[in-house]
Amino acid sequence: MRTYKFVAPTMKEALAKVKKELGEDALIIKSEKVTAGGALAFSKRELIEITASTPEEVKADLQGGPEFAATFERALSQPSMPENPTRNDADISHLTNEVSRLREDLVEIGKYFRYNNLPIMPRELTRLWEGLGKSGMDGRWATDMAQEALIQLAAEELISPAAIEQYVLSRLSRVVKPAPQLPLRRASAYKIALVGTPGAGKTTLLQKLASDPQIYGKRKVGLLSIDTHRMAAVEQLRAFARIAGVPLEVVFQPEQCADALRRLAACEVILMDTFGCSVSEPHRLLELRQFMDSLDPDEVHLVMNASVRDEDLVHTSRCFREAGTTHLSFTRLDESLRHGFLLNVVKAAERPVAWLSRGQGFVGCTERFTPEHLRLWIAHSEPLPEPSPEIRLDPTPVNA
Repeated sequence: MRTYKFVAPTMKEALAKVKKELGEDALIIKSEKVTAGGALAFSKRELIEITASTPEEVKADLQGGPEFAATFERALSQPSMPENPTRNDADISHLTNEVSRLREDLVEIGKYFRYNNLPIMPRELTRLWEGLGKSGMDGRWATDMAQEALIQLAAEELISPAAIEQYVLSRLSRVVKPAPQLPLRRASAYKIALVGTPGAGKTTLLQKLASDPQIYGKRKVGLLSIDTHRMAAVEQLRAFARIAGVPLEVVFQPEQCADALRRLAACEVILMDTFGCSVSEPHRLLELRQFMDSLDPDEVHLVMNASVRDEDLVHTSRCFREAGTTHLSFTRLDESLRHGFLLNVVKAAERPVAWLSRGQGFVGCTERFTPEHLRLWIAHSEPLPEPSPEIRLDPTPVNA
């Protein structure tokens, strides 16, 4: 039997060639994908090849007996299209990259429509949404919160400022949680380590926690310091311990921790001061982790300066996970007018908040984080103060 092959970029074009050359009654014997082009991968392309014949040719071979039948059977048994067409690694890699880029584009498009084409919201809900943004809370998180409230709250609740605020606070409280209180009594001392970057306020917070009677009440407090890197840090803490009347142990190597803790065994709470670790010095974080393994604290508080940008605090919280942080504590809240941005830090760190510290005094300047602070953080948004008219910003002399 005489057969004819027709090649075209698509199946439709190949069938058109068959009909044009052999007529409407042409019989398709086989179709498959073939590769055409040069030896280089980028010059190759896939085409459709159809093997066909005329009814007359088929009829003539049918009269030839079983030999043609066997040949025709074998031809028809071959798959017309390969189930798994082979592709070289370069093609597969290119296709994978294209799919990944398409997915990323679709995600960005979805975010654009979600956060830039907001529905018309009730006045009170709009007011709260704008307040969240002014407080420093992440704009997309605030938008998600507002859209959820728009769906979940009833019509009468959407015109109630109290109902809207209560809904937002309930949602935030699932993410921003206060740290639990210390256990009332236990056989051994409760150990709390303060870690953080240089200048975060670890030593000052430790002194406030140790000296304020409203924090640990009548419990006997002991101090332990591994901050032997900073000049005069040990002498500063020794002077405080002598004035406050609390025992102090200084440790230089992880191997000394067990003996130091044994000497403080009579204390109910042991506060541990540590050396500052810059996030750009991973070897210091590794050294800190070795001390933490030896001290085995019940809580590891990451102390962070509330006047630092939230992006930097988020990065710090992620780096200090290697030190086994369990809580967050914020210092210098009096140096920042807006505190909503701290919500972004707590959300990223996924740790409860323990202590909030402000000012330079020791007594009455530190308090435990509560849901009331959460309400103040999202509602409080003070404008920056204008400079006093008595203060001249122009250094030019008055009589000039």
